[in-house]
Amino acid sequence: MINLIVQVKVASFKNIARPARKSQKILLCGWRRDIDDMIVVLDAFLAPGSELWMFNDALEKGREKKLTDGGLDINRLVNISLVHCEGNAVIWRHLEAFPCNLLIHFWSLQILILADESVEDSAIQADSRSLATLLLIRDIQAKRLPFKDTQVHRRSFSQGSWIGDMQQASDKSVIISEILDPRRKNLLSMSKISDYVLSNELVSMALAMVAEDRQIDDVLEELFAEEGNEMHIRQADLYLCEGEELSFHEILLRAQQRREIVIGYCFANAERAVINPPAKSERRRWSLKDVFVVIAEKDE
Repeated sequence: MINLIVQVKVASFKNIARPARKSQKILLCGWRRDIDDMIVVLDAFLAPGSELWMFNDALEKGREKKLTDGGLDINRLVNISLVHCEGNAVIWRHLEAFPCNLLIHFWSLQILILADESVEDSAIQADSRSLATLLLIRDIQAKRLPFKDTQVHRRSFSQGSWIGDMQQASDKSVIISEILDPRRKNLLSMSKISDYVLSNELVSMALAMVAEDRQIDDVLEELFAEEGNEMHIRQADLYLCEGEELSFHEILLRAQQRREIVIGYCFANAERAVINPPAKSERRRWSLKDVFVVIAEKDE
């Protein structure tokens, strides 16, 4: 039997405290049948004083009844308050007429575009609505960009490039689109103007993993529950100094001091993260611009 001994270099590093949670504004475009469950989860995750703006074409008078029928008790919401706005998310003038005080702070919003239940029977129509809403919101955001900032960003694009303006809008705020058809992810990846979640594929993969090994269900429940542990993206300065040569094993040990488990990393100039790297004992020079994928307790 061969015993592998890993020598870990002892080095001090600056222990940066986690920032306190701040209240947020979340915009939900569309209406799902299980939106009441989403509201319960968001109420558990978000900091007190957060606002959940619900923008869809469901009649505002009947929304509370729909939520109540789904099992949601609005009076029991602790951290979020609901703000209802009625309109069609694929009509530009409806989005343009959004409350002015919110549009001024459009950059502080986190926007979730849901596959609307009105077209849930057709994945193509649902994805088309999501993409149309995404482009319309980006267009509105791009038109509100400061002129000098737009000029700087356009250096890498042709004069008056709309994709350049939308890319800058993407750099300032996050829009997550729910996509049903996995074939649409290539189109979103090419646009580079949004994040997305393949809800159907995510559920299918989870079911496949549980069917293969029932113990995986405990892991998934831990990661997706509102309490416990979850995946985080951590900056490199939590574990190392600029230009320091360390192996992945040494990074693991330093993360343990923070009660975290590092499962991968992503270099500053790389597009994909490396999960469970094979050469864990190989030393390399790290940059403070690198990031690590860790499993840790949920931020409080």
